[in-house]
Amino acid sequence: MEKKNLVPLIRSAQQGDKQALLELFLNFEPSIIKHSIRYSTFINEDCYQELATQFIIAVQSFDFSKYEDN
Repeated sequence: MEKKNLVPLIRSAQQGDKQALLELFLNFEPSIIKHSIRYSTFINEDCYQELATQFIIAVQSFDFSKYEDN
């Protein structure tokens, strides 16, 4: 799996760029789907929706200052 620098996308998404947020989401959607079917053989729609919502909240609230060198 190729590593990708997500910092520019996260910064753009935090500034309201919906295309950047969509690209981020699509990068993580396989993981969201995987966790939505963890205990069954089908996608739990409620779980998928909650994970998607929490992903968007996490992107919007990500604090780069905690990880930057000072």
